[in-house]
Amino acid sequence: MNLVDLVVILLGVAAAVRGRSRGLLAQVFELGGGFLGLLAGVALGGRIADAFTQDRGLNGLMISLFVVFAMLSIGQTVGYYVGHRFGKAAHDVRLGPVDRGLGAAFSVMVLLVTFWLVGSLLVGGSPSRTLAKEVRDSAILRATNAVLPDPPNVLAYIQKYLDDSGFPQVFTGMPPISPPVDLPSNAEANQAIEAVQPSTVRIVVPACGGTQLGSGWVAAPEYVITNAHVVAGGDAVTIQSPSGEAGGTIVLFDPKIDIAVVHAPGLGAPAIDLDTTEYERGEPGATLGYPGAANGELKVHRAAVQEVYNANGRDIYGRSEVTRRVYELRSPVRQGDSGGPFALPNGSVAGMVFAASTTDGRIGYALTGAEIENKVARGTRRTAPVSAGRCTH
Repeated sequence: MNLVDLVVILLGVAAAVRGRSRGLLAQVFELGGGFLGLLAGVALGGRIADAFTQDRGLNGLMISLFVVFAMLSIGQTVGYYVGHRFGKAAHDVRLGPVDRGLGAAFSVMVLLVTFWLVGSLLVGGSPSRTLAKEVRDSAILRATNAVLPDPPNVLAYIQKYLDDSGFPQVFTGMPPISPPVDLPSNAEANQAIEAVQPSTVRIVVPACGGTQLGSGWVAAPEYVITNAHVVAGGDAVTIQSPSGEAGGTIVLFDPKIDIAVVHAPGLGAPAIDLDTTEYERGEPGATLGYPGAANGELKVHRAAVQEVYNANGRDIYGRSEVTRRVYELRSPVRQGDSGGPFALPNGSVAGMVFAASTTDGRIGYALTGAEIENKVARGTRRTAPVSAGRCTH
């Protein structure tokens, strides 16, 4: 139990007292009206925000939330008025004690469901990792999450506004918690780094009103593998490698798994093998990438497999649900690292980095070699350009 649990318990006591005084019928009708208002607000909020601003940051969020809460309030007001009339009728026929007792229980239940929704939203997209971790570690939230299904898809739209990392959502519900694993020795990590460093590249894509930056690795001569969210909305791609620079064309784009293949004629960087073996907890290696600004340097980190999951998440646009086979790595991941390799001491690539934990800065996620094997094989045989979809923000 942590501070979040204590706050929820105190709110639960207050909710029970308030629910008893208001009764069940008034609350049910108020909730029903509020739910209908919420549905209307969610349906209209994003559209109204898009009509007033192209900003998917704070301005868009504020407009969307204003519409949602306005419609919610209207629905609650109408519902409470109707429910209050029915409640008075129940008291007139001496059902008041039953109405009050059920009202207390109902109010606590509503609080728990609300906490489940808000908690899932914060864990999946809070700008503060500290807050997200506290909420994730809540015993009440985990117990509630074990009983209730994954949060509804409408939350994904709001999470897009809250989370500006650019990473796709790895888990639709609560992210699992696995115990920390030991990092490899410097010697093991250096073996992986030295073998893969010449083949690790920076991706530069002018797109979506700016410049998108990411990382990638050479899987076949003149073919680079990266994430779909790195190149989404672009067409002209520049590949910067230790051996030189080359222009590239996107020949495969999969927004669900989050993989793209770029054909870069003239790129002299050597190719490295993709290892499709699924490695278990403790497997040592290293992650490589180009985080930060366009002139940033290659950053390397010791890494180890902490767990392997069938992760039920969402595509790069936050719309469709998708299941990916992913490694949870003990390795930090920052913006710009996307598409970089998770390399092994034997010189092969076992996975591709694509996201960071929303609750722990020491944890990143990589698509396993087996997950991307077919896409890599298909993409490295193509030369014709394909569409890179629309912008993710």
